[in-house]
Amino acid sequence: MATDDQSAGVEAQADERPCPPCRGTGRIISTLGGSPSEVTCPWCEGTGRWLRDHDAQARWRGEGGAPVA
Repeated sequence: MATDDQSAGVEAQADERPCPPCRGTGRIISTLGGSPSEVTCPWCEGTGRWLRDHDAQARWRGEGGAPVA
């Protein structure tokens, strides 16, 4: 059975892993709008590290979780 210290260590390691969508670069290529362009990765906010419990789509939602028009 894991102790609290061991659980915290496992969680810290998970937070230190590279962001899978941008492969740790903090940037992705978006084709939104028709032409490819390099933008900040919404999953890690440009840090290159996986942000646990982060909702990359949250900024695109309005009140009550409805999509912003």
